[in-house]
Amino acid sequence: MISIGSCYCPAMLEITCPIVSIILPTYNRARFLPGALAAIHSQQFTDWELIVIDDGSTDNTRELVLTLTSEWRQRVRYVYQENQGAYGARNLGLDLAEGTYIAFYDSDDVWLPHHLQACVRGLQEHPDVAWIYGACRIVDLTTQSELSPSVFYSNGKPQQFLSLQHRKAGEVSIIEDADAASCQITDGLFCFLQNSVIHKRVFANYRFESQLRNEAEDLIAGVWALSMGFTFAYIDQVHSVYHVHESNSSSTVRSISVEKQQRLHDAFVAGFERLQAIAPLSAAERRAIARRLGDEYFWILGYATHWMNGNRRKALLNFCRGITYSPWNWRYWKTLLASLVRCSFPFAN
Repeated sequence: MISIGSCYCPAMLEITCPIVSIILPTYNRARFLPGALAAIHSQQFTDWELIVIDDGSTDNTRELVLTLTSEWRQRVRYVYQENQGAYGARNLGLDLAEGTYIAFYDSDDVWLPHHLQACVRGLQEHPDVAWIYGACRIVDLTTQSELSPSVFYSNGKPQQFLSLQHRKAGEVSIIEDADAASCQITDGLFCFLQNSVIHKRVFANYRFESQLRNEAEDLIAGVWALSMGFTFAYIDQVHSVYHVHESNSSSTVRSISVEKQQRLHDAFVAGFERLQAIAPLSAAERRAIARRLGDEYFWILGYATHWMNGNRRKALLNFCRGITYSPWNWRYWKTLLASLVRCSFPFAN
């Protein structure tokens, strides 16, 4: 079931199609909505519409949205659907979007005021660019302590994607490297949906896979877009604040159950299998997927999920599965042999 509601004010009657369609999926997150809506309304760039997809909430999400946006100049559409997951909600938002550019907003995070303005300017000044993004700052929601000042850097060192060949145009870095998709697969370009603005043409023939409820769909969508020839660009400035909390849809391995990690892994693998079926990947990109899946099986599922929780049989099975994807990885073999010794001689632990 889908129901659609909109709130307008008289000043909006002359408004035509907006430049940006902001799609905000939400599910029982009314406590985050005041901050999210305030951040959207505080954007320096103002030619946008907001599409809120309520993915089956049972709290007062509808009332909050309609009340808090009732006097906005911009168009706001509230849409209710039965629960389909965040990517199912985003797909519906894409079907309704009228803007030239798409910006996805996660209700528990915060855009900084310059985000839309800087990204839209970059897209308009560089028509060849289809996907542009800034950096995220990571903050613990409970303590408000900063966990990372910018995801573009790890312990002060640049992430791998910053070394890709690129063309500088003011504050915008336009990626011009044939290895961009491979880098997205193995290391990430850090082009999350939340910190990006994307030309609508990227989604002309693409929708997110929603049945698996795969939190890695951001990664997979980026690889697909790169493989289709869309150009990416980034701005090395913080554009958004990512909040870490107990309700995040994705989380670190140490903070979630073995069962959830298994589900995430299964969806991740299925997502890459789907990607290989729909994207014109090069041989190098397929090898990169094999390496990434090997690491997922060996380190994430085998070691961090099962071995560290005492499930040694399952750990060894996943170690072997990981090796099938990357049989020449000596680190895999070293860890496997050490693990077999520990299983055979418990006193060696």
